Amino acid sequence: MAGQELSTALRAWRHAHARTALLGAAVLALAEVDCLLAGLSPWLPPVLALLAFLAVRPVPGLVYSVIVLTVPLGLWATGVQGVVGAAFGGRDYMLGLSAVAVVFVHFVRMAVRWRPSHRQLLAAAAAGLVLAAATVIGVVHHGLPQALLGVRFLVFPVAVLAVIAGRPAPDIMKLTNLLAWLLVANGAAAVAEFLIGPPRLAAWGFDQDRAIRYINGNFRAPGLTDFNAELGMLAGAYLLGYAALRLSGRRWPRGWLWHAGAAAAAVCLAASTSRSGAVLIAAGLVAATVSTRAGSAVARRRARQLGVAALVLLGLGFAAVGAVGAASLGQRLSTWGSLLRDHVPLYGLGVGAVGAASNSRVATGPQVFTDNYFINLAMQFGPVVALLMAVLLVAALGWLYRGAADHPERVVYFAVLVGLAASSLVIEAWEYEGAMACLSVFVAYAMRVPAGDAC
Repeated sequence: MAGQELSTALRAWRHAHARTALLGAAVLALAEVDCLLAGLSPWLPPVLALLAFLAVRPVPGLVYSVIVLTVPLGLWATGVQGVVGAAFGGRDYMLGLSAVAVVFVHFVRMAVRWRPSHRQLLAAAAAGLVLAAATVIGVVHHGLPQALLGVRFLVFPVAVLAVIAGRPAPDIMKLTNLLAWLLVANGAAAVAEFLIGPPRLAAWGFDQDRAIRYINGNFRAPGLTDFNAELGMLAGAYLLGYAALRLSGRRWPRGWLWHAGAAAAAVCLAASTSRSGAVLIAAGLVAATVSTRAGSAVARRRARQLGVAALVLLGLGFAAVGAVGAASLGQRLSTWGSLLRDHVPLYGLGVGAVGAASNSRVATGPQVFTDNYFINLAMQFGPVVALLMAVLLVAALGWLYRGAADHPERVVYFAVLVGLAASSLVIEAWEYEGAMACLSVFVAYAMRVPAGDAC
């Protein structure tokens, strides 16, 4: 009897999904006809259908976004970027924009269901008011599109962390495995780029201003990202999350794939010669080492030895590839001096005034890169708000450090926050969306995965 009921239920399930599939195929065919009659791309209906599916399914949506943000050059080379761009009238940038949009859709869905405490509501309202005021100033100074793009870069790291941390532990473990595979792919691509050489890469159509870069006489490989700094920040983010979990003394990834991802990330960091990525991992390692107070004295000593050994290997690796020159640091100091000498109003220049938003296709003013995210914030929000953010950062670090002994997961939070703050001193780290998504996965892993579980 039970077998008959199960068989009936399975037949009903198949019939229901068959009807849905037929209905979807009919709607898609009708949309194709409409696009042909209207002169639109035939790729538009299937691409929109895929994005609609990703917008309602969190795990596939996050998988899509993480892939797009961490291997954009690979998606260009395989034609995926061209297909999505063709669907929107040849706008190749729509692939990256769609990945960000999927994350924001899930973030809004979470916000609608959120039931905050009174304190959380006050904090969110205060942050929202400051952001809204700075956005209005940005609209006045630079126009609505540039200001909205600035809002995207400011809010995306918060949005992707909230969405990933809102998933159950099995989903987060899937994302960590996905990241490891993506780092392995980036590492293999970086090695291949060195073997192939820049001249042949240029002949294949690689962008000579972004993908093919020489700095201080060294070729800096992009891997499967858009350019070398993006690869270095992604690799530094993965290595920091991997090492912080190990040094926390509680959550240690045991699967071979994690270790393969870490080895590939080390290759990516060396191939990119990104000192900003090195600062991210180095500062985070120091923070994880000094904040680890759980476990036995032997375990803590081993953690410190591991941290020191990793820093030594990091320095030797950069020395081996000739990436220890001080020319770029001198350029940064010159840039900071000129920016600090300029008059910035107390209320700032508005969201989008500097950074990636000022270098976008919708920018109406000059391109302004600070190579220091704290100066970036001071110019967008004004020195008063920037100082308040710095105070809140110090307070958060103190709270995390004090609680690390009783809550080992806070070692991961502390290490990530210190690493991010240190790298923000030499680059606009917050605006590297692939690296921010990577750090969010590791923070969510420490937050949501129980101590006894691992991939």
